[in-house]
Amino acid sequence: GFGLVVTEGLWKGKPVVGGNAGGIPLQVIDGETGFLVDSAEECGEKMLYLLQHPEEAEAMGAAAREHVRRNFLTTRHLADYVRLFADLAA
Repeated sequence: GFGLVVTEGLWKGKPVVGGNAGGIPLQVIDGETGFLVDSAEECGEKMLYLLQHPEEAEAMGAAAREHVRRNFLTTRHLADYVRLFADLAA
């Protein structure tokens, strides 16, 4: 399903390393807001990469927060509903 822990990490400006399964690929943009992995070994490699490249990790974290702001906040969903109702009323 759609894990809130992933979105919470992204919202806190942290790149997320998550499994390429379930709802995680809907939340993490691979290589932009974090990394999607298929094994424990790959998870470790990506975590080490982020630790060794703090500037890139920081940039990914900023992109992660913006991704959540644009796509997952309640205010964005409310704006979508208002647009839908306005279109239906027109």
